[in-house]
Amino acid sequence: MAISYGSLPFAEQLSFFQRKVDLPTGAWTDIYTADHDYAFVVAGALNRGLLTDLRGAVEKSLINGSTLEQFRKDFDQVARKHGWQYQGERGWRTNVIWETNLRQSYNAGREAQMADPELRKRRPYAVYRHGDSAHPRPQHLAWNGTTLPLDDPWWSSHTPQNGWGCKCKKFMLSARDVERQGLTIGPAPAIEWEDRIIGQKSPGGPLTVRVPKGIDPGFEYAPGQSRLANAVPQLRTRDALSAPSAAPVPTAGLPNRQPSGPLPLPRQVPAKSLLPPKVSTSNAVTQFLSEFGATDIAPAVFRDVTGDALVIGRGMFTEAKTGAVTLPPQLKARELPLLVEAIRAPDEIWARLEWQPDQGKAVLRRRYLAHVQVKGKADPAVAVFDQGADDWTGTTGFVDDSEQYLEVLRLGVLLYRRTE
Repeated sequence: MAISYGSLPFAEQLSFFQRKVDLPTGAWTDIYTADHDYAFVVAGALNRGLLTDLRGAVEKSLINGSTLEQFRKDFDQVARKHGWQYQGERGWRTNVIWETNLRQSYNAGREAQMADPELRKRRPYAVYRHGDSAHPRPQHLAWNGTTLPLDDPWWSSHTPQNGWGCKCKKFMLSARDVERQGLTIGPAPAIEWEDRIIGQKSPGGPLTVRVPKGIDPGFEYAPGQSRLANAVPQLRTRDALSAPSAAPVPTAGLPNRQPSGPLPLPRQVPAKSLLPPKVSTSNAVTQFLSEFGATDIAPAVFRDVTGDALVIGRGMFTEAKTGAVTLPPQLKARELPLLVEAIRAPDEIWARLEWQPDQGKAVLRRRYLAHVQVKGKADPAVAVFDQGADDWTGTTGFVDDSEQYLEVLRLGVLLYRRTE
């Protein structure tokens, strides 16, 4: 059976592995830590045909749930076909290729599942469980039973697999699970860093890396997390939406418009939908993230009312050059909860193709519109979240002629409309 903790491979595991790119490498140190989220490599496999066939053998094993011995037969056929004189003893080499790829793809798939905000609400903790290795590592045994919130920074470097042949596991827990199993939440074990020299026999020469004590070099990362972080849309600084204005917006002659009927009437939301007037941008962003199950450290996957996935993370509000937390100029920190309304409970969602001259292609953009009446406010509020393939922009504000402001933004194809 495939190494998937007692079950056949699942969709997230397969997706993680199948989206990798074949990358020829001369030594295992050529690709390090999170780079494995994107590249399929076998040290010493420099021929692309050879690498493609090795990948096929691993994928066959993963999909069919076949054993290591079955993989070894496929491995032998590939090696003979390409005349590959690989380094290392056959038993050890095949075990490393097979087990590491299957186990890490499983772990990455589980991490993708754990990013679901609804699941994180029900099961916000994780426990470290030592595996059944024949020769257990003392540090891994010491971590057994460590229970922490899923967003604790400790997991960013200690999520299994934590070494060659490591069989440790990470399981989600609810508060009831913690109590029933007699566990204690935190604190995280202290991390003792050490310098390690790797690649002494590699063509590029030895390298010195810094890793937590107890973790093999190259395993000091959470499998799949870099993919999630890179999927967070970046703040769009060009062609930003204009701030809501009390001045009427002309709507005649608008292009790319689909007949859609009138906007839904503003729905009532409580006064607490606004944050305090002097709230800091950083605190407002943290609260925004929490509404989707994300944190300042860990992104989360949110599925909108149509079932489409959005990756929500702090990178949405991070200035690329300085790393500072920032907002679009037309969006106030205290009004960020209104943007939450647009994403979680939109009045309408529109899709349109937008030509990008710098990319030489059209990009599909989705626009989420919300029209609300905040208790105690005279004018209605509008909120707009506009996302492309890898960027976003947005705006919020109170405006007397809110229908006219939103009308000019109703472009493209109507994907969703809130029922009255």
